[in-house]
Amino acid sequence: MPSVGEEWGQLMPKIVEYRGVSLNQRTIDMIEAAESISGLRFDLTQGSYNAGGVQASAGTHDGGGAVDISLKDRKTKVLFPKSRRELVRDSARQVGFAAWIRDPSQSSPPWKWHVHAIAIGDRDLSDDARDQVTAYKNGRNGLASNGADDGPRTWVKVTWEQWEKAHPNWKEPFTAAQYENLLREMKTQDAATRQEVLRQAIWMLRFNAQTVDERAAAGKAFDDAIAAGQSLKKAMAAATAVMSPINASLAEAAKKNG
Repeated sequence: MPSVGEEWGQLMPKIVEYRGVSLNQRTIDMIEAAESISGLRFDLTQGSYNAGGVQASAGTHDGGGAVDISLKDRKTKVLFPKSRRELVRDSARQVGFAAWIRDPSQSSPPWKWHVHAIAIGDRDLSDDARDQVTAYKNGRNGLASNGADDGPRTWVKVTWEQWEKAHPNWKEPFTAAQYENLLREMKTQDAATRQEVLRQAIWMLRFNAQTVDERAAAGKAFDDAIAAGQSLKKAMAAATAVMSPINASLAEAAKKNG
């Protein structure tokens, strides 16, 4: 019969050091799933199990399931455009986070731009984090001001377990047939907006890129080209150039396998 200590150890989640912060594996999986939806690599500024770490967080990061995601470019420190900020928040919501965009005007002293996310259903949430989940479900912003929620309500009832069950192969790349269909579809997108083209490009690159970092590098090449005033065609070429060594390796592997 296990001792009390052994039983407690079985109940306690394993804490992992991940990208400079402490998280449990469930939260890590949720982050990576949100990244796969958005095509972005998140820069994490605060994790979980951080009792007393940031006063403005008011205890929400004391337990598990809590994470803050920067909304500025890691290198240039430039604030993401509104559409990209919302993409980070919305992809987090889709996989079961209660997530909000936090801007400096909401805190005194002002905090940095970030998405604050609480993993719904995490068994190790702090009391304050649980209160924020309740606020999220009630259409509020999770702050002392109790203001209105700042985002779409589409995914409020979604939990991580529900999302993962509906997407059992989320860690796997697209099949060759899906890739070919996407390329065909992209040829008809002459009048598409930049955001739509970027989204489709990211999904195309998901087939080729085997890691989140590779997808992020290709996405950044695309963004940088657009920011420099280049055409969509040149931006796509920039992303493709980043991926060309991986594409070549896949082609060689496919040739060997018939």
